[in-house]
Amino acid sequence: MASLISTFPTHSMSTCLNFLGSRQLLASSLLLFSAGTVIHAADTPETPFTLSHALSIALIKNPSLQAYAFEARIAEARILQAGIRPNPQLSIEFENFLGTGEMSGVKSLESTLQLSQVIDLDRTISRQVATAQGARAITEVEYEIKRLDVLAEVARRFTEAVADTERLKIARQARELGEQTVATVQTRVDAAVVSNIELHKARTALFLLQIEEEHAEHELACCRQSLAAILGEETPQFGPPNGDLLVIPTVPDFEDLAARLENSPALKRFAVEVRWHEAQIRLAQSLRRTGTRWNAGLRRVESTDNFGFIAGISIPVGMRDQSQGTIREARERREQLGATAEAERLEMRATLFAMYQEMLHAHMVVTLLQHEVIPDAQEILTMTQQGYREGRFSLLDLLNAQQSLVDLRAKAVDSATSFHLHIVEIERLIGAPLQDSSTNS
Repeated sequence: MASLISTFPTHSMSTCLNFLGSRQLLASSLLLFSAGTVIHAADTPETPFTLSHALSIALIKNPSLQAYAFEARIAEARILQAGIRPNPQLSIEFENFLGTGEMSGVKSLESTLQLSQVIDLDRTISRQVATAQGARAITEVEYEIKRLDVLAEVARRFTEAVADTERLKIARQARELGEQTVATVQTRVDAAVVSNIELHKARTALFLLQIEEEHAEHELACCRQSLAAILGEETPQFGPPNGDLLVIPTVPDFEDLAARLENSPALKRFAVEVRWHEAQIRLAQSLRRTGTRWNAGLRRVESTDNFGFIAGISIPVGMRDQSQGTIREARERREQLGATAEAERLEMRATLFAMYQEMLHAHMVVTLLQHEVIPDAQEILTMTQQGYREGRFSLLDLLNAQQSLVDLRAKAVDSATSFHLHIVEIERLIGAPLQDSSTNS
């Protein structure tokens, strides 16, 4: 597995989560090997779990990536097979025996022992190897695409785990606010300022908040289990996911990202396939001239008890081109790839544009909520709490102010999560970090 991983450059999925402090997937491929000795020591329930750590575990332990190691070995085996030259043939032939007259019995027997070998006049073997190497190159690109998909899914599940952790914190804060409200109402009931009905209303609201907290707890548990599965673990062996969703990085311009699509593994695959079909064409062209064979041997004539050497060469008569259909198919498929690649490029650009717009929208929402809306909602709640204690606002006003703040905090987490998830998808699409590490703060 290690040899397969080191075949490709390591791309980052961690730009999507600026809150990690590291915007690169792995500092170098060395981490892939050193992580194996560090992972088990660091994976304790108390240790904060980072995205870069999750990505390194996935590269080593993800079952679907481990399966691709066999594809690499299969491709190498096919190259080995393609480079094996045909063995020479040894034949023995008997003539002029068990006939009639002078050829009765074995008096006129002639026996011939000869060795023959196909002559590779058109470098057929080397072209077979080149074709097998082209197939291996396709396997390598497919692995790179699969690896990006896995890393993107790890980043997505990690982001969801961080988001669910934040949602649980918000639910707990809401429940604590509910408990404070019940205590405040209890004080006013004891002072005979409000009726006991308000206390029941406050307690009902608290029960609902406790239900929401329990829901957030099992949502986080399910998310952690999902993350563990893609890391190749039956149960979560890692600590709480470490991150701050509300740290929003700057993003490059759309045109900069669109230009980087050309180097994405999904589009590079088409170029690799073109070269593979060209190798198939050259192989098919050499096969129509293959089959030339030399032979040499020794003949013994029974009647005279004499020996003689024989030699010859056989050349296939090219009356019909046996490879013309294969050559034409390979050429048509090569031309077809050009149109398919252009269609794929346009679709990827359209997808990138849609993701980019959604990412910008999420960025705007998070910024507005963080700097304008939530501070105002917090101030409104503070004033409403004070006003309720003084009898200037009703319990409904207080509960509405509390719920409004909770909803806005949850919306900020949802929008920040959407922002980071769109970056994950954009990085998967372009096959590279959103920004170079040199530009990361």
